[in-house]
Amino acid sequence: MAFGGGAARFPLRPFMGMMGVARADAASPTDPAANSIPPTLGGGNIDIRLAGVGSTFSLPVHAPGALFYVGDPHHAMGDGEVALTAMEGSLRGTFRLTVCKEGEGDAPRIAHRHPFAETAEAWIPIGLSDPDGSVDDQGSDLDVAMRSAVVNALEFLEQELGMDRAIAYAYLSAAADFTISQVVDRTVGVHGIISKSHFA
Repeated sequence: MAFGGGAARFPLRPFMGMMGVARADAASPTDPAANSIPPTLGGGNIDIRLAGVGSTFSLPVHAPGALFYVGDPHHAMGDGEVALTAMEGSLRGTFRLTVCKEGEGDAPRIAHRHPFAETAEAWIPIGLSDPDGSVDDQGSDLDVAMRSAVVNALEFLEQELGMDRAIAYAYLSAAADFTISQVVDRTVGVHGIISKSHFA
């Protein structure tokens, strides 16, 4: 990327910014509840760059057949995606879809209620400002998204790793990172990064 007499270089980290499933309350494909731009509990334009090659992205399913969709390919994006678009272009992805019923499979319990991602290095609880995708009273409040990400992280640590909630809260403050996913959609997002190496 050239500017002035210099250049900026940054690594490519391809991922799909949009991954989701249909919401149960969408009456038809043109129903406002089917809008995939503001992310919801069913995913959508989540824009978390860690959810790239080799990652696992779990979503609660509420509609028959799930109706998974994907799009918004990025070749690179900084956390927050502050200017609405990142370095975008065509990508061809291969996805493996697995149904995990609650109490069975590998998905953590929190993933049956909220989007949740995982990489080889980290667990990634996700918080959204308006997880129901509301249009009329859209808050776009990062404080709400942050609280949601922290509560989802606490539930993950408590339910999956058996950590006492008070200790989990102290751990998150001392050792986990919380990052702004994106601020460009009506629903803004925050995601936590819990390093698996801390629990090896």
